[in-house]
Amino acid sequence: MAFWVIGLVVAAACCFGLRMAYRRWRARRIAARRIVERPNSFYSSILVKNQVDRTRWGRIDLSRVHPVNREEVERLLAVADTLGVDALSSRERVFLETLTELSFG
Repeated sequence: MAFWVIGLVVAAACCFGLRMAYRRWRARRIAARRIVERPNSFYSSILVKNQVDRTRWGRIDLSRVHPVNREEVERLLAVADTLGVDALSSRERVFLETLTELSFG
């Protein structure tokens, strides 16, 4: 009977060791396949581009914008803040880009 108990303990220890080895192997495999953006890379992710756009649009000088356009800019910036930049249509993004270029000229 004692041999069975010892055998079960050894088997459980082996299973635990194999499980830990597999987890370590899988973590190394995932880390090796991971692609990390280089600091001076030409590629920027969509999230980074959206954040840069939102920051640039936030610097529009509203005192230089016509009141009708000012209301639209404020509405679009509110949409970008609440729902994200992806919620804006391409026409709305072009509108904000145009005002950014006119504001910083």
